[in-house]
Amino acid sequence: MRLRRFLSASFVGGLLVGLGLVATYGVMEVSSKPAACGSCHIMKPYYDSWLTSSHADIACVECHISPGITAELRKKYEAISMVASYFTGQYGSNPWAEVDDAACLECHQRRLLAGREVYAGVLFDHTPHLTELRRGKRLRCTSCHAQIVQGSHITVTSSTCMICHFKDQEAGQGTSKCTLCHEVPDKIVDAGGLDFDHGDVSRFGMECIACHTPSESDAGSVSKERCMICHNRPDQLAEFENGDLLHQSHVTDHKIECTNCHLEIEHVRPPHTQEADTACSSCHTSGGHSPQHDLYAGIGGKGVDPSPDVMFRAGVRCEGCHIGEGEIASSADEISCMSCHGPGYLKIFEGWQRALGQRTAAVRRQLDRTVRALGASDSQALDDAWSNLRLVERGRGIHNPTYSLAILEAASEQISEARSTHSLSPLGKPWTTLPYGSTCSGCHMGQELASGQAFGRLFSHQRHTIDAALECESCHRSHEARDPTGLGDLRLGADSCQGCHHADMSADCLSCHGGIMSRSYTGELGDFEHTVHVDDMEIGCTDCHGSTAQSLGAPSLEVCVDCH
Repeated sequence: MRLRRFLSASFVGGLLVGLGLVATYGVMEVSSKPAACGSCHIMKPYYDSWLTSSHADIACVECHISPGITAELRKKYEAISMVASYFTGQYGSNPWAEVDDAACLECHQRRLLAGREVYAGVLFDHTPHLTELRRGKRLRCTSCHAQIVQGSHITVTSSTCMICHFKDQEAGQGTSKCTLCHEVPDKIVDAGGLDFDHGDVSRFGMECIACHTPSESDAGSVSKERCMICHNRPDQLAEFENGDLLHQSHVTDHKIECTNCHLEIEHVRPPHTQEADTACSSCHTSGGHSPQHDLYAGIGGKGVDPSPDVMFRAGVRCEGCHIGEGEIASSADEISCMSCHGPGYLKIFEGWQRALGQRTAAVRRQLDRTVRALGASDSQALDDAWSNLRLVERGRGIHNPTYSLAILEAASEQISEARSTHSLSPLGKPWTTLPYGSTCSGCHMGQELASGQAFGRLFSHQRHTIDAALECESCHRSHEARDPTGLGDLRLGADSCQGCHHADMSADCLSCHGGIMSRSYTGELGDFEHTVHVDDMEIGCTDCHGSTAQSLGAPSLEVCVDCH
């Protein structure tokens, strides 16, 4: 009897255990299916993002359960607990889970051996990030791969990169050094309407932060109030200043998103629009309090349309040019231009300074003369002229040469307007300008008045560009047409001048070649002095050099033999 009862009890017990095992296996099997995860409405957004991700063919448990039987049993217990919480209404609306590195490396072990690769234009190497301390902290796969952005399942979150690389780092130094992640592109880029050869950055050793505005020095900070979102125990809050402990607990031991604690860091802020956002703004602010800023931004001129400098539009910060050590603040000079644009920019810088200096002085003379003639006057035009002159003088016209010239021209016109109002004759523009519009003059200021040597002869730009109204490209190639391997900027040779200059053989040769009278030449027969032949012996130019446009040139030895 007892044996029968024992056998019956054993059978029932075995049956129950069997049914329990079958049920447990069934629950484990069903709960291992992704559809089971998506059956809870709070998991719907995560499930939907998984369906469209690169991991859509990988079951949830393959990542969320680490390799090993103990990890699987622990996770199954957690899953059953979550199901119970769901049906009893004790669940939270913000589900949270961790993925161990071991689960990732089951498939992505090769990532540790891949070396540097380019992802989204950034150089990246997994090995040092996973096997070495980064700024004293041990990272894990999910430190960078997460789901901060809703709808993007386990993707790279660049905000984490910014906090690690730029928090408490000097711009362009240490982990914020640009070339750690970015190769310098060797191509032409458009920056604010300015074509810029980015390859010059390497060739001239430019600093990236001269153009690319770095993050603010206090970016990525953590306020203690954020700790209280999760913690309220005094002993925990007392560890607020213990950075090593906090990062060990929140980054290495557990996956807490960096932006849960840190304010987000903006890697490279947008280029300037209306303000040169820089440390210089503590003194040189906008709103009319800084003539330097206003000129650079192209604002503040009376009767002149706003016109930001091309460097301002391209996002070049004050520190991009002010690279010298001054007594009070960083200084800028021609070296600043040449450090980025090459030695050829010296002439351009000098041309800007010369043209601005001459025109500023000319407008001041007109103003002084007019004030002496009018005395105390309530002329609005004269007030505007004074305002414009002060803007250029105090703001240093070199900050925006083109806009400064427009302001000075407006000031000159305002002076004439004030004089006309008080029955004084207008003074007119106190400088000569090109009779046509030219983009060349934006850089080559004052070149229309310059003189020099061309093909060994005296050459006057004014006679050609102003008097004859020849445009620059009549003689010069455009920058686009120049050959960087050595093709010069002149499209003409020495013989090309004859088409204009020697068409009329009755013209005075010395009007162009006057310089020859003060120089001696060494030829086959020794030194040659033009003054002896032209002044003393009264020999005409055509007697030696020919009398027709076709025959003009250096005299032959036979010509000399006729006399000598």
